[in-house]
Amino acid sequence: MLMNSAVLADYGRIEPRRTPLPAVAEGELLVRVLATGICGSDLATFRGAHPYKTAPTVLGHELCGTVERAAGGFAAGDLVCAAAYSHCGSCAMCRQGRTNLCGAKRNLCHLGWDGSFAEYVTLRPNMAFRLPAGTDPVLGALVEPLSIAVHAVNLAGPAQGRTLRVIGAGNIGLGCLIAARRLGYGRVVCSDLGPEKGRRAAALGADGYLDVLADGGGAAATAPEADVVMVASSHPGAVDEAVQAVRPGGTVVVVSFFDRPPAVAVNALVGKEVQVVGSSLSTAEDFRTVISWLAEGTIDPMPMVTHRFELSDADAAMRLMAAGEPATGKIIITPRGDA
Repeated sequence: MLMNSAVLADYGRIEPRRTPLPAVAEGELLVRVLATGICGSDLATFRGAHPYKTAPTVLGHELCGTVERAAGGFAAGDLVCAAAYSHCGSCAMCRQGRTNLCGAKRNLCHLGWDGSFAEYVTLRPNMAFRLPAGTDPVLGALVEPLSIAVHAVNLAGPAQGRTLRVIGAGNIGLGCLIAARRLGYGRVVCSDLGPEKGRRAAALGADGYLDVLADGGGAAATAPEADVVMVASSHPGAVDEAVQAVRPGGTVVVVSFFDRPPAVAVNALVGKEVQVVGSSLSTAEDFRTVISWLAEGTIDPMPMVTHRFELSDADAAMRLMAAGEPATGKIIITPRGDA
């Protein structure tokens, strides 16, 4: 049996192809994909800049779909989303619940495990999460990136009464904004380039937006220092910008991926006694948190989404993301055109 897939045939080129339905091992789920988002790691792989994912492969891990072949407590017809990885379950990190740090985890789009830019994908039960029936599949596809944002914001400690700055109003940055608002930060301000991203930040509840292009960046440079600064941008000066923006004794959380190691003015970091925390992926608890918020209706991340493409147009979707236009937010691909 064949299905439609969007195959990264070579770096910089995605081709629509008819491919065999993925083989389903004992204990695995077969999931029919309803919606899938494009992640920054997908773009890095497309460009040949990812540290371990390589062409040829099928990209995609921000997904929502229905279970076609059940396993591990799931039933056929269940609506699910998924983590980007399956953890081993037995190492020291897994036993502590820190599955995101599992050294033996397996990742979608790596070592022959094709991702969700296809009509069907296989998942392991420990990476899948049941969604309430009737959840919009596009919202379901946003759970994975939102879980990464929740994980990052929680690493900064208690939220109540504190202020937070988000450097970078892309998809992870906006996810951090949503999480910070829901967790109870007193004031959340985003910064990025141009007014379009500011409009999306405002729609998602930002108390303010600093356009670093306006007035030569003067507004951003003179803004009040925040208790916590999230680095959700990978431009070379992002960490230094965060150290400048955080109060003495504050916390900087780095959640972005850098193509090249950034130079950091360590003396400024030391002089302000800034705590710098790295944030990697997310855990089951982060997924459960996001799913509960969606079920309660206490968050609405839909303003993140600016474009939708069908699977046959996945190459155009990726090129749109690669162009990096400020008007481009989260891009969703609907493999069957029915999300």
